[in-house]
Amino acid sequence: MTSTRYLALAAGALGLGAVAVVAHQGSLTVPRPERVALTGAPAAAHEELERLESVTPAAPTRDDDVWRAYLGLVDKELGHGHVDVAVRVWHDAYGAALASRSWESMIAVGDAFLAIGRASGAPGGARMNARDAYVTALIRARREGSVDGALRSAEAFRQLGDRVLAEQCLHVAAQLAAGNDHAQQRVREARGAQEGSSAYP
Repeated sequence: MTSTRYLALAAGALGLGAVAVVAHQGSLTVPRPERVALTGAPAAAHEELERLESVTPAAPTRDDDVWRAYLGLVDKELGHGHVDVAVRVWHDAYGAALASRSWESMIAVGDAFLAIGRASGAPGGARMNARDAYVTALIRARREGSVDGALRSAEAFRQLGDRVLAEQCLHVAAQLAAGNDHAQQRVREARGAQEGSSAYP
């Protein structure tokens, strides 16, 4: 069954204050008035990121592949057209990703939720939940000092069409790259690619 109502099941797993994904007249919406600051000026985006980091649990990264295994099942179920089952498995993937404490896991579950949204026929409704996962990825990347994580987060936000948060990711990446010529060059290249991107509205 591919009904979009099953996406509502996924919202409860999000740890950054996400609320329900609501099916309404054939489309998905995510009522998130408190997230307006994330799409405002760069200063507002930075302030929101700082606030979220203060409430995001910190712990050593766990080296496990549980979330990858679950996401493999999500892909399999989507391939069979079982959106309802994919959403239930995604819950487990998200929980495992949170437990892993890695930025890679949060990028992956965000991408997976977008895939579920596309399979449901209403991709727009998955965007806010995916963005929450990407914000967590950026927070974790900054804590780990990972230029790769910040750049991958920037790309995720670019794909969402969120210029402000993509730029914030590049700002974080530039800070992390200080003193490393190779890393600084990668940040410059990423910034050039994003400035020339047609993904933004």
